[in-house]
Parts: sequence; C-alpha cells; structure tokens
Amino acid sequence: MISFYKPNSKNTGTACSFSVNTKDGSLWSSLIKQSSWNEGTKTGSFLDNKDNPQKSAKIKFSITEAAGLLETLDKNVEFSAYHSSDKQITKIKFGPYMKDDKQVGFSYSVLKENKENIENKQSFLLGLYFNEARLLKEFLTHSLHSIFKSQEIEIIKKIKNSKSYQSNQSESNHQNDDGELW
Repeated sequence: MISFYKPNSKNTGTACSFSVNTKDGSLWSSLIKQSSWNEGTKTGSFLDNKDNPQKSAKIKFSITEAAGLLETLDKNVEFSAYHSSDKQITKIKFGPYMKDDKQVGFSYSVLKENKENIENKQSFLLGLYFNEARLLKEFLTHSLHSIFKSQEIEIIKKIKNSKSYQSNQSESNHQNDDGELW
C-alpha cells in the first residue's frame, strides 16, 4: 500500500491510499476528506472521516484502468473513468497538474454522485508532486506484476490439479528410461 496525506490550514485536504488485491486482480484507491487542523502543530487529521461515507470514497480499478493511470504518468496525458452502480456514479480523472502554465505534478480527482439524490455529491482532489507521482508509478507497476504472478500461480495450480495432467504424470511414472511401459 502507498499513502499520500495532504492536509491544509483551510481544512480542505485529502488523504489517499492505493492498495492491491492480487486474488481478484484489482487495485483500490481510498480517499478521505480532512477532518481537522491543529494550528499549533500545523498538522491535519483525517481519522474522524475514515468511516463516514459522506467524507470518504473507495474506488476499485481494473488492471486495464491501472494501466491507464500508468499511461498518464508515462506520456503526460489525461486518464478518465466512469463507474456506475445501482446507487452511485463515480467519475475519475487523473492527469497533469498545471499552475501558471507550468506543470507542477499530477492531479487526481474523484466525484461521487448518489443516483437517488443528485444533490448528494462528494468530490475529492489530490495533487501529487513529481516525486510522489514517481512513487505511485512504481507502486502501480509492482502491483500489476504481483497480480500477474498471482494469476500465473493459480493457473499452474489448476493445471496440476486437472485430471489430464494427473493421468499424464501417472503414465510417465510407469515408464522406464527407454520410454517403454514396465
């Protein structure tokens, strides 16, 4: 897992983490809105909003969408995705972050809308500097490799457990060095 914490004194910051589930071949992003700011220590907290569905979001990315995020980081293009379920719509954008006509990193934004109540919307915005974007790129690349390796292991297990593989193994155990049966 990789996490980015972006609190600010206006109490409008976002925390974001990316994680991988190798069993189902998915990547996840969790976003949480900032819940407080301590002026004395100049630190923000996100803990109070962790389990609040109005202040947090979880997004499941397919491996193809993860590749789209990597494409953004490699080629400096914009990635967008649209997820729809029975209850909500989620719009995702990831692309170059421009400030004063100069790119200063990448921007990740999520808009979550309730289908039953269109007034019920939550938006999340996270800016990543180039070094943070590099960490995300390395994490996504590693995650995809982990998913592929996990899938490969599962395929090998299925093949080894298949009846045709087991009967072939049984036959080869009954042959001598010349390939003839005993």
